[in-house]
Amino acid sequence: MSRKFLSVLVATIAFCVCTPLMAQHEPGEAFLGIWQINAAKTSNYPQQNQMIINLPGPDGGFVSIRATIGKDGKSSSETHPVVFDGKPHQTDGGDPREISYKLIDPHTIERTQNRNGKVSVDTEQVSNDGKTLTVTQANAMRIYDKQFSVQPIAH
Repeated sequence: MSRKFLSVLVATIAFCVCTPLMAQHEPGEAFLGIWQINAAKTSNYPQQNQMIINLPGPDGGFVSIRATIGKDGKSSSETHPVVFDGKPHQTDGGDPREISYKLIDPHTIERTQNRNGKVSVDTEQVSNDGKTLTVTQANAMRIYDKQFSVQPIAH
């Protein structure tokens, strides 16, 4: 085996081992951005309009701000601290409750909500192309289209 071949082999192995480490992303990165509800694809949600703004937060989590306009013209907003620690965190705004988040995979979150003792579980999933966010609940499914991307905080 020549030294040149051995050098190329070692460099190739080093590249293959190191590249995934350099390409690691923050856990909630796929969810970052501004998402607008797609009313044409969301028929079972009683609100007129909703926008989700997910901004980078500490430790790979994010802050989710949800602004809603009802069919009655009234608006509300909520702020959810999305932390992947499995612990319940209090939300602020129009529908206060405790929510815990579990990252299933880089594109899927399981959300457990506790509203005054009534517990429900739903999922939020970003499509592989990063353009669609689907929120699936027991009695509703909402489809959001990505309007803008937001970059994670550099460490």
